[in-house]
Amino acid sequence: MKSKQEVKITREQSKGSRLFIIIDKLMIIVLIVAILLFILYPILCVVLRSVKTPTGISFSIYQELFGKNKKLLWNSVFVAFLAGVFSTLLSVAVASFVVFLKPKAKAIFSTFLLITMVSPPFVSSLAYIQLFGRRGSITHGLLGLSLNPYGFIGVVIMQTIYFSSLNALLLIGLLDRVDGNLLQASKDLGGKNSSTYRLVLLPLIKPAIFVCFLLSFIRSMADYGTPVVIGGRYENLATAIYMQLVGFSNLEKSAAMNVLLLVPAIIVFIFYRYLMKKNERWLARENSEAKVEKAEYRPGGFIGFLIIALSLLFYSVMTLQYGSIFLNSFSKLKKGKRHFSLEPFQNMMNRSADTFIRSITYALIVALVGSLIGILLSYYIDRRKIYLGSFWDFVVTIPYMIPGSCFGIGYILAFNSLPLKLTGTAVIVVLNMIFKQLSITTKVTSASLTQLSTELDLAAADLGATKPQILKDIILPNIKNAFMVGFVNNFTSAMVTAGAVIFLVTPGQKIAVFTLFDAINTGKYAEASMISTVLIFCTVVVNLLFIGLTKGKKKGAPYVSNIG
Repeated sequence: MKSKQEVKITREQSKGSRLFIIIDKLMIIVLIVAILLFILYPILCVVLRSVKTPTGISFSIYQELFGKNKKLLWNSVFVAFLAGVFSTLLSVAVASFVVFLKPKAKAIFSTFLLITMVSPPFVSSLAYIQLFGRRGSITHGLLGLSLNPYGFIGVVIMQTIYFSSLNALLLIGLLDRVDGNLLQASKDLGGKNSSTYRLVLLPLIKPAIFVCFLLSFIRSMADYGTPVVIGGRYENLATAIYMQLVGFSNLEKSAAMNVLLLVPAIIVFIFYRYLMKKNERWLARENSEAKVEKAEYRPGGFIGFLIIALSLLFYSVMTLQYGSIFLNSFSKLKKGKRHFSLEPFQNMMNRSADTFIRSITYALIVALVGSLIGILLSYYIDRRKIYLGSFWDFVVTIPYMIPGSCFGIGYILAFNSLPLKLTGTAVIVVLNMIFKQLSITTKVTSASLTQLSTELDLAAADLGATKPQILKDIILPNIKNAFMVGFVNNFTSAMVTAGAVIFLVTPGQKIAVFTLFDAINTGKYAEASMISTVLIFCTVVVNLLFIGLTKGKKKGAPYVSNIG
């Protein structure tokens, strides 16, 4: 017979267990509702608004788009194709150059690539104008030329350079995971380094190379910042969307244009997942047999020369780009000569100090809340196998792949009226940032969970732990690295994002990246350079803090290597 005290303790434990179970069910419901409300619903609003008229459903807007805007469609496809091809070729060369380096050199060049990923979206265009514009430091200062930097050629060049960083990081992550036994087998059969690279390595990552082209193609189609800044008379669908909404407040037409970008983006995303899964069969798992020193297989001959030449060109351009931004941040031209000056800093502080505070505040909220939501979603989808888990995972990943303008306009349409009127508030901006980048945290957490044995869950359950207790005491302590990676990624993205939230930020609630956009458009390049420098400094500091916090611990999956 149990004593009264034991019975009391048992009842309290039972009540606690029931409470935990209720909380567990509520968390699942809240997460699913959040996915439906803040991801799927806004996207559906864009699609419905493009065909909804006062008299009913009509596709007249699409007929008008295809009839009167063929040039916009052609411009978008043509430039996106060129940017996709060139950025893919360049990224293959850069990734091949980095992956065959010795560990220390590889770490340096990979870190530089990561830094290029945390820069504001208009930095490349700003540096391009300062270096190669009519009064550019190189074209005019060194060569005495006065060239017109604007037009589709400048757009292709800037997009090629800007897209190559992400593509190269993706390919480096995959090349590092190629089974080293395949390389050793080629060498044992008498294969030279160049033939091993050409006949073994490249075919293995061919699906990923095609993925890089598709990603660059879609990113180019959705990019409005580069064409707006340096496109000149060149226009595409993305810039037309910006003008239709900001200039003419034509939600119907801008929604239809976004659907034209949304459809290929989703198709590309489906191909992306298929190709990345196809690639997995040839990629090494976490085992010692795959740890082959790839520096031994560095290709030579013409292929090796081409890889080195293109890579050095890429890194030289990136160094010039960031060097020019930093130099212009602390200098001023007087009588044709550049002198040290703090005037850009003073102008920035007078006009933009509050925007930096606002940006950092938003970014910290997005980083914390977004990381927690992403971890919980990944836990319930991958670990708990909730109903329709694959579908929820697909929906969560869509915002990352679709054009930012589509997701931004979707929030305007979805939350512009009661019962959930959020337009004009800081809440809608923060929510958009959180759910735009949510898939990165879920994918990183999924990678961490695969390395955590499910037997721990079973052992805890045998000892009487409830599922919420297992999450609190077993899962969360073992995926701290995933949380930190998600936190850094969300913070960085929130600091430099522009595509989606440009339609949501009100004049009284500007964030730093839009002050940068205004400064470039008004020709205040020194001030724009200073804003870029401060933004880059903030994001790099956060990344360094992350590296310091995770130093000596087991590393999680690279957050840019695979989101499919």
